[in-house]
Amino acid sequence: PYLATRFAELAEHPLVGVAETCGFVAGLVLVKDKATKTTFDPSLAVGMVCRKRCFANGLLMRAVGDRMLIAPPLVMTHAQIDEMIDLIKRCLDATLEEVRANGWLA
Repeated sequence: PYLATRFAELAEHPLVGVAETCGFVAGLVLVKDKATKTTFDPSLAVGMVCRKRCFANGLLMRAVGDRMLIAPPLVMTHAQIDEMIDLIKRCLDATLEEVRANGWLA
């Protein structure tokens, strides 16, 4: 439940259209427009941009198209979940910066 509560906060990020969990597996969908949930052109591979940012910051998050998935260890403490969520937010911010720099937002 703690992971679900903290992960749901990611839905507030400008790039996140959906943030959801199922047990200790979680995913979020990167979108071009939050209001309409319009996704990015698949050829832009925004998920891979985000994945690159995650890997560069020591976070293993899988990109499946523009859906980002994570399956953290089942033994994580609340403090470790907090640290992971903060790191995801930083990676999303870095992805947003790159997306804006490339002119991929309307």
